[in-house]
Order: sequence, then structure tokens, then C-alpha cells
Amino acid sequence: MKKALLVFDDPGGGLVVSSLIEELKKTGLFEMEIYSGKLSEQFVNSYSYKKIESQITESKAEEIISEIAPDILITATGSGNAEQEFRNIAFRKNIKSIVILDFWKDYKRRWKYATYEIGKMKDKICVMDNAVKEEMISDGFPDENIIVTGHPYLDKIFNKENLYPGIINSEKSLRNRILFLSQPLNIIGVTDYEIHPLEILLEAIKKLSEVRNEIYTITIKPHPSEIKLKELEIISEKYKNDLTEIRFADAGEDVKNLIYNSETVIGYNTIAMFEARALNKRTISLNVVKVNVSLTKAMQTAGIEITDVKKEEIFILLNETEAVEIIPNIYKGGRENCVQVILNELNLN
Repeated sequence: MKKALLVFDDPGGGLVVSSLIEELKKTGLFEMEIYSGKLSEQFVNSYSYKKIESQITESKAEEIISEIAPDILITATGSGNAEQEFRNIAFRKNIKSIVILDFWKDYKRRWKYATYEIGKMKDKICVMDNAVKEEMISDGFPDENIIVTGHPYLDKIFNKENLYPGIINSEKSLRNRILFLSQPLNIIGVTDYEIHPLEILLEAIKKLSEVRNEIYTITIKPHPSEIKLKELEIISEKYKNDLTEIRFADAGEDVKNLIYNSETVIGYNTIAMFEARALNKRTISLNVVKVNVSLTKAMQTAGIEITDVKKEEIFILLNETEAVEIIPNIYKGGRENCVQVILNELNLN
């Protein structure tokens, strides 16, 4: 039986790699050792796993590799160095290495800690679509190392297998309930702005509530890395009135429950917006910064509506009553295709 070492750190990576665990188990060909970062362990708490920090030393990765002696390394692409330290050792020791990409941006940054040249890598990279592959090749990644598989996590949630077990329905009417998925603007590339996008959004919702004479409830869900909330709190206080109820989600509130109990989900560009579409929620992306062509296409495929951050444009969009319907079977095959790449690397098929 082959030994597979799975390592992931941040939530996005945890989602894509953990989506393959059951598929790998089904083959009966693998013993798996799982190492998860703090923000990813929620996805593997039903499995046996060990914790790993975002930043680790080369010697720590060497120690784990030596102890497990894996036939194949399967990693995501977290922002820390942990996953890359394992890939560096795999490169030196000629251990098969599979990387599962989780989102449509920042390709080179994901190999920031590599000790080998991108053009000479041995990693095989599973990517979501041909647009991503073309962008990565333009960034200097070798064509032969990039394999279009689809997105294993989106395959899982869009095709309704055990979709979000444990979600709590509030049993309240969802009408006019809006969830705003906040992110630190500097993380998504916005470093200079006159008016915060949240303020423009709340201006549009205020107008909508007045035109319709209806109460709107807005829940703001801060990003896990978003610590400085004072600006958002000041903005939200300005727009609280009889027709707009605004609250901040508590740190412990699960984003999936918040999505489930909302009529409309609005944000910038995160995997949670795809999760919202998997639940057939109306989902709107605020176009605050230029994104890759691949990400734009992916959002459009999922039915995420994109709007410029302008009060009138947002108002007109929200005033429309019909959301985009989900295309049946989109993203189907992502898990199966990724597992096939792993089997091919080990000559097991």
C-alpha cells in the first residue's frame, strides 16, 4: 500500500485537499498521513490528523518526511512556508509531488518559498480550468506540469453530496436579508481609496429600502484575518435606521450558516461566494480591483453577478428580482480527475 502525505494550511487549501480524502480512501491503495494548519482543521476533524504551523523550519519538514517516508506528497498552496518546505524536500529527494490549486489568482506567490526555479519544478499542479493553465504558463510555469482537473471542492458542493451537514436554519423569512463577506482591502490589492466599498454598498441598500419602503437586514462577516474593524463599525453606524438593520457576525458564527440564512450574499472574490452559489443564493461580487480573466469567467460560470462599486449600479442590480440559476453539473469531475492524476504519478492505473 502506498503512503500519501497530505499537507495544507489555510482554509482554501484545506477545502480542496480534504475533498480528496474520501476519494483516495475508496481506491484502497493508500495509507494517509494528514497535517493541517489551525484554520483548516475544521475540515478534517473527523479524521486522524496532526497540526502544523503556517511557518515551519526545513528541519521540521525533513523530520516528518523521514518518519513517514511517503510515496507521494499532496499539498495545497498556503501563504505560509509550511507546504513549500515539504515540496522543497520532495524536489531534492525525487518524491512525487501533487499540488492542488484552490483559487484563480496569485500563482507565483504560492511558490514564494521554493528553493527550486519555477521553470524547473517537478510538482504536478492540478488546476481548475484552461484559463488558469494559460495564465500560469504566461507566468513561467512549465506547460507539462499543469493538468486541468476542475476544482475538487466545488465539485463536491455544487453536485450536492452531503452539502454542508449541520447547517442551522433560523426559520426566519430570508427576504431582504443580506450577508456582506468582508475582507481586508490590502489583501485583495486595494491600497488607496476615497470611500470604502462597504459605505457605497450601504448607500445603495439605504436607497433600496427607501424606494421599496421595506426593512433590510445586513450582516457583516469579517474575514478571519480582519482585525481592525473600527472603520467598518463607524461606517455601519452611519447607516443604521428604521429600514436598515446592520450587525456584525460574531467570530464563532459559521459562514455557511450565515450564507444559508441569507437571501443575498455580497463580497469581493472568495471561495465563500462560490459556496453561496452552491446553495443557490443570489451572489454579487463588488469589482474593487482588476482580477484575472480566469476568475471573472469562473464567477460568471457559477452565476456570481459582478458590479462596479457605484451606488446607482448596485441599486439597480439589487432592485432586480431574479437571480441567475445554477447550471447543472458544473465543476463535476474535479475530485475524480485529481485522484486520477495521483494514480498516474504512481503508475497505479
